[in-house]
Amino acid sequence: MDKTNTGTKKIIILAIVCALLAAAVIGLAVGLAVYADKTAAARLDAENSYRSEYFKLLDSMLDIETNLSKMKVASTEAMQTELMLGTAINAELAGQSLNALAQGEYQLEPTIKFCNQIQDFARYIIKKIDYDEPITDEDYEILDQLYDASLELGKRLAAMRDNMQTDGYYFVDSLGDEDPFEEIVSGVDENTVHYPTLIYDGPFSDGLDDPVPHALDGEDISEEEAAGKVKEYLNDYDVTDVEYQSLCTGYFDCYLFSFETADGKSGSVQISKQGGHLVMFDVYEEMVMPTYDVAEGVEIAEQYCRTHGYEDMVAVWSTVSESELFVNLCYEYDGIIMYPDMIKIKVSLQTGRVIGFEALEYIFNHNREDEVDYQVDLTEEEVISGYKSGFEIQNVRLVVIPVGAGAEKLCYEVYGSYEGYRYFIYVDAEKGYELQVMQVIDSDDGELLM
Repeated sequence: MDKTNTGTKKIIILAIVCALLAAAVIGLAVGLAVYADKTAAARLDAENSYRSEYFKLLDSMLDIETNLSKMKVASTEAMQTELMLGTAINAELAGQSLNALAQGEYQLEPTIKFCNQIQDFARYIIKKIDYDEPITDEDYEILDQLYDASLELGKRLAAMRDNMQTDGYYFVDSLGDEDPFEEIVSGVDENTVHYPTLIYDGPFSDGLDDPVPHALDGEDISEEEAAGKVKEYLNDYDVTDVEYQSLCTGYFDCYLFSFETADGKSGSVQISKQGGHLVMFDVYEEMVMPTYDVAEGVEIAEQYCRTHGYEDMVAVWSTVSESELFVNLCYEYDGIIMYPDMIKIKVSLQTGRVIGFEALEYIFNHNREDEVDYQVDLTEEEVISGYKSGFEIQNVRLVVIPVGAGAEKLCYEVYGSYEGYRYFIYVDAEKGYELQVMQVIDSDDGELLM
């Protein structure tokens, strides 16, 4: 046999074998990559599932803590029933989330039992109310214990959220190990403080229920006329340039402008097409150190309303964040505060200038040409006599609040404190029902209400 041909055949066979091996390696790599992708996808799905249940648990526990806190000061059966029903529902939801998380080998039985106890207690109180049985001091002692434990658990759960955001915590990587989540959820005995999700920046500050602009009057103005009003409304600023952006349409038409000032400030402003009313504006100012106090800032906000055609507006709520003062002002009629007719203003405590304004609620709700002759059936003394000792009442006044679907109610606003927490309670001035309980929260962004 020809040695050359034999060598050639060997080379060909070797090349074929190498090609087959290479194909096998590539196939294995592809298979491993597909398997890795599937594994990564499965891990991601599992992690997302755990996180979803965790956030549901967090929301439920913070709602429980909120309702139990309000229950300490609620005095009417309707409000107590509402709070306890909400507590029972959230306790059941929390238990469902814990059961789902327990499938990941977490030992959560003590916490599940705790949620069941909260649910049982809430339903026990509801039954007592239904049967006209009094809520005893012993009942309130149990409520305090449940509140303290839910407060602690809420804080621990919220801290876990921070761990996920800053430390890259993953549930799927911690199963079977000494897991901080299991330690957090299992411990409900220590008592420290955490506040729940915030939904208000002042009493009834988001109460737009009847989106019809009652307060707009006058003839339609042109874009050029509206541009001229920008400088009028921004008289504290040396406005050098006003540029039209667009016509905002919705429940009513507004001209949107951007503007610049001589000292380099910029912002935006909306002017209503009908009547040329100021709807809102915002300008950015860097905050350094305040030179005005809160009382001076409130007066600046009230004067701004008077200057620009919003009469009889009084400050009902204010809070400070750094050097910015946020003020809610409401229309006052015959000594009664009209919460639906609200304007929100932001004042720089450094420069003393208004740097933010929003009048949507006032524009939608203010329609007081035919004022109601409000009848008050209950006296202030009758209202405050229903609260238990320890609730320190600091102020009581008559107010009108929105109650949904464009309806309003005349109420007594009772402001006071209990066990270091401050509350606003709204009592129907005709029948004595508690319509709303709000708790004041101290946060990094100032005082808020929930």
